Amino acid sequence: MKEFIVKLLTLLGIAQAGNPLQEGQLAYLFSLKNHEGKTVNLSDYKGRWVVLYFYPKADTPGCTTQAKEYTKLMPEFEKLRVKVFGVSTDKVESIKKFREKYNLSVEFLSDPKGEVAKAYGVSVIAGFCSRDTVLINPDLRVEKVYRGVDPSADPKKVLEYINKTK
Repeated sequence: MKEFIVKLLTLLGIAQAGNPLQEGQLAYLFSLKNHEGKTVNLSDYKGRWVVLYFYPKADTPGCTTQAKEYTKLMPEFEKLRVKVFGVSTDKVESIKKFREKYNLSVEFLSDPKGEVAKAYGVSVIAGFCSRDTVLINPDLRVEKVYRGVDPSADPKKVLEYINKTK
């Protein structure tokens, strides 16, 4: 049903669906501004696991829950040398305020046009990303793609997968 709705919204010009990624493909290398306005290059993380979790809008209930859950588990991610990025179409100022308001340790990235989201097969509907998570392995290949994730369960699910794989 969700696929049908996205296709319909795409036809109406309201949504832009990305192309589905296949696990094992080389990751899309990007440069985006983080919550401090500094440029982050994915290529700098070769040799480390990277989590890209895409979310619709900062400071909304689901997004706040997901960010708090990642923050709670951040010491475990860091112990495994996993870099976690929250990605949305929000502006740098918005993600900075969001991070500060809730004292979050996640590094947020601003993808204002949704170009990186679309490159990873994330649907962008009316300017908002769908809630998807992409796990990139140390070889900069897409290891796992989770579509339509539950914001409270996603961080733990990703951490469990990495723990099993390492």
